[in-house]
Amino acid sequence: MFNIVMCEMKKFKRIWILLIIGVFVLIQVSSAPVNMSTMKSADDLFTWVNMMTFSCGFLTAINILTAYVFLEEYKNNTMVTMITYKYERWKIFLGKIFAIILISVLLYIVEFTMLTLISFISFKSTLTLAVITKHLILTAKAFIFQMLMITVTACVALVSKDFIAPIMYIGIQLIASFVFLSYPAVRAYIPFPLPVVSNLMLIRDNYKIIRDISIMPSAVIIAVIMFVGGLVYGCWYINRMDVS
Repeated sequence: MFNIVMCEMKKFKRIWILLIIGVFVLIQVSSAPVNMSTMKSADDLFTWVNMMTFSCGFLTAINILTAYVFLEEYKNNTMVTMITYKYERWKIFLGKIFAIILISVLLYIVEFTMLTLISFISFKSTLTLAVITKHLILTAKAFIFQMLMITVTACVALVSKDFIAPIMYIGIQLIASFVFLSYPAVRAYIPFPLPVVSNLMLIRDNYKIIRDISIMPSAVIIAVIMFVGGLVYGCWYINRMDVS
């Protein structure tokens, strides 16, 4: 399993700089729609930029990354070689999932480090240990919730063998996230916005549309079921997948 994960990580050795640049661009794009007058401290900067990044940016980026990790094997025509090699097929699926999680950890670390540096430059007097700790915890929660979504994306990519289905699935997640905000009655059944809910809770007193927002146990349970279900189905599917 370790060798599989390391092989997957080595495939990204040439694009780490591009990934870091991508995170920087994502931060800039995420901060663009924000009214700069609302950001008067480091706490405001973390809250608003992370709110945009976790709601759309990382949702899209990590789903695309997940699809890429699986679809690249079909693009290079190496999937047949992989599943006929000495490793059990289900270990290949798990190895790719673990690699995606490790890459995602690095992306979140890069994003948090960049925001800390920007806060130090722009709002040095308000960048306290309490603020850093608070948003580090919120970032960790966002990461965990986002990782619960990746196994379904992996299954969609594995079964469809092209980017069309994963892109459609990303669209479904984004639309569901807007429905989540607009219709409080269905919030308990939509898990996709979970990564950003903690940040929304910081500003819920300011906007009527999110005034009653919270992390609902039912949404967390659905997300866990999605993760486990995607993991089980992915292992089962790759085990029975035709090698021709």
